[in-house]
Amino acid sequence: MNSIIKRPIFLFLLIFTACAPAPIEAPLPTQTISPVLSASPTPFQPIAETATPSPFPTPTATIEPTSTPDPFSKYTIPAMRARGYGGGVIEIVEKLDDKSKFTRYKIRYPSDGLTIYGFVNIPKGEGPFPVIIAIHGNYDTSNYQLMPYSTLDADILARRGYIVFHPNMRNFGESSKGDDLYRSGTAIDILNLVALIKAPVANADELKKAKTEKIGLWAHSMGGEIALRVITVSNLIDATVLYAPMTGDIIKNAQMLNQAEELNTPPHLIPAISPHYSYYNITSALKLYHGTADSVIPVEYSRETCQALTALGKEINCAFYEGAEHTFNGNYTTDFEKSFFYFFKTHLLEP
Repeated sequence: MNSIIKRPIFLFLLIFTACAPAPIEAPLPTQTISPVLSASPTPFQPIAETATPSPFPTPTATIEPTSTPDPFSKYTIPAMRARGYGGGVIEIVEKLDDKSKFTRYKIRYPSDGLTIYGFVNIPKGEGPFPVIIAIHGNYDTSNYQLMPYSTLDADILARRGYIVFHPNMRNFGESSKGDDLYRSGTAIDILNLVALIKAPVANADELKKAKTEKIGLWAHSMGGEIALRVITVSNLIDATVLYAPMTGDIIKNAQMLNQAEELNTPPHLIPAISPHYSYYNITSALKLYHGTADSVIPVEYSRETCQALTALGKEINCAFYEGAEHTFNGNYTTDFEKSFFYFFKTHLLEP
């Protein structure tokens, strides 16, 4: 769906003098949105867990050997959890930019026989620096560049002292083309990158500043669905920011993306393939943001995600910005950035 893209970058460059409306902290999908409030000095504290029943069926993501056709088995959460990731090294291809607080390099790495390109921002200084992987959303592949719309966010994080990897996942930019049914292939590209970051084998010298025991995800739009699959499969992620994310429900996403093959998934296989049935596996802390005026991805998807994870007792804090669209403009940027900086600092920088 080519419409799931970031609005033009200049929206992020609007002056921030406007008062940023405070996010509405509310994990429950049935909660009524309050009027826009003035900014609160402490809007970033965790919300109390609520024992509200999940809107999703009880997780039963098991694979019956006699009922799972071979073509679908590789897409299931249990199969993705059982397999290995990594192999090879992250290569520095060239230096792209030398900023005042970080250096940008073009990188490539192997992912299940494919070559994935992207860039990494490495802060200046001795380190070690915690790692964040930025996961971009959907985009017109014919116009996709090495440094897409989410480069601005990667740069903002690097200036705050994080090594930021920004892969161009399969089928985007120079990266190889490959199977991506249910966005499982792009999730595999992230999982392979995580394994390579944590591997004891030395990557490029420039990457030795990485504090590999601390890894976070920053994910926008379609990247949010990918991140949900990643943290459902892997327990190596410490903190995950979901920004206007798609849901972990593969059928709702297939309806939104008009993916006929995914809509025809055999019903008995959906619990094993769809991440939202396996949220009980998640160990990462989460912070979710969504605008109530999002015309690309329904805000109700995020309300359901919040309710499901809260009901499971997961560490999640949800902020719904009154009147914000799919990408937040200058009226929301200051509060949004302050919030996710606080979140990452708490889970990646502090002991």
